[in-house]
Amino acid sequence: MEDMISIIICTHNRATLLQDTLRSLLKMNVPVNGRIELLIVDNASTDNTRSVIDSVFKEGQKFDVRTLFEPALGKTHALNNALSNASGDILVFIDDDHIVTEDFIIAINQAVREFPDFTLFCGRLLPNWDGSEPQWLHDNEVYPIRPYPFPYYDQGDKIIEIKLDDSLFLPQGGNLVIRKTVIQKIGLFSKKLGPKGHNLGGGEDMEFIRRALHYGERLLFVPRVLQYHQVHGARLTLPYLVKKAYLRSKVACELNEGPSVQRIGTVPLYLFGQAVDRFIKALFAVNKDA
Repeated sequence: MEDMISIIICTHNRATLLQDTLRSLLKMNVPVNGRIELLIVDNASTDNTRSVIDSVFKEGQKFDVRTLFEPALGKTHALNNALSNASGDILVFIDDDHIVTEDFIIAINQAVREFPDFTLFCGRLLPNWDGSEPQWLHDNEVYPIRPYPFPYYDQGDKIIEIKLDDSLFLPQGGNLVIRKTVIQKIGLFSKKLGPKGHNLGGGEDMEFIRRALHYGERLLFVPRVLQYHQVHGARLTLPYLVKKAYLRSKVACELNEGPSVQRIGTVPLYLFGQAVDRFIKALFAVNKDA
């Protein structure tokens, strides 16, 4: 019998983007005899999220759909709510602004059967370019813009194991697959991390993956497990880029460093220098297109 798969989407006030995500799920090819449920966690939304969910699934339904409400604002609260209610042996995480490919679940189903020694899986996460984005996002010459102002992950065309030593290249939680046994072994997502609303916080996924690998779990990159990230126009600006790069770098450094690191308040001292350096590089990259 096929493993049951729980697809988990946590959302907050993104009804329009969520609609595109849900419609892409309806276009997925589903394995023969596949057992799939979709858990959508409404994280204190005040827009028309619930009506969008209802309207999309009036168009058709290939799997069981459950909508949960999490009143405590914060993605980790929503994630842990879903984990506490998921019925599946395989847990599949999708962000509410992602588009999945038609063979997304087929690829996951094949990977978990062919690689039983692995308990975590990830795939490609690419931007859904539409041609309206500024050219500096594609500039890989003198002053490349990194990190992107949106999630991006690609380790090439081959299936490879991602190890803890590769911590600079760990995936993000928007395209992550785990066996439920991992939760039973290491626990839930850390409530100390993660975004609250759309405040650009993060790190809950990185901390979870690092913790799992530390406890001996194994992570496999499967390129066929592919999603596309919707490109938000508001994010393609220099202020957004600098703010996100700083906040994500801060979280990454806090997960990698010890208590002896010099700080100003709670912020590691060397991050101020890195922020200035990245700002100057980004400024040159933008001005080059002017």
